[in-house]
Amino acid sequence: MVSRRLGTVLLGVCSLAACNKETPPAAEEPRSASNAAAPLATPKAADAAGAAPEASAEAAAAPVGSPKVSDSAFDLSLEAPKAALKAGQPGSVEVVLVAKAPFHVNDKYPLKLKLKQTPGVKYENLTIGKDAAKLETMKAVMPVSFTPDAAGKRTVAGQLSFSVCTEDKCLMEKRDLALEVTVD
Repeated sequence: MVSRRLGTVLLGVCSLAACNKETPPAAEEPRSASNAAAPLATPKAADAAGAAPEASAEAAAAPVGSPKVSDSAFDLSLEAPKAALKAGQPGSVEVVLVAKAPFHVNDKYPLKLKLKQTPGVKYENLTIGKDAAKLETMKAVMPVSFTPDAAGKRTVAGQLSFSVCTEDKCLMEKRDLALEVTVD
């Protein structure tokens, strides 16, 4: 009788262990007040069926983002260069964050821009930190230096991590930016 119960217990433990071999669901991206209504990305039918390798390589190389993002708490933009860009010569663009009242720029948050390598663009640094930014109460401006390799259209892209706050709450954001520039 004891050996029969022990066998039943072992069988139960083994079948429970088999359940643990399943892959746990992927974690969701943290939500802030400004992106809470945004839908989560879902895989497309082509992705599920296995897209052609060339198509997926092109999608991976294409920068994600837009030059401007507007939210109820802030406006964010990647601003065009003030001077004409020349092939092989250093140039720059600016990331501009403007908080909307009652929000202000959180100067205690480690503001950071992670640049994405794009064809024909060489960056001085792939990560630009808060120390490079000009911080004000309602605005932050961060210069992005780069050198285009040849004439034509080039894309500057990256993801900015930042925070804006009110007296009661702080929003921690990550936003993708991309700007197409023309090089002479």
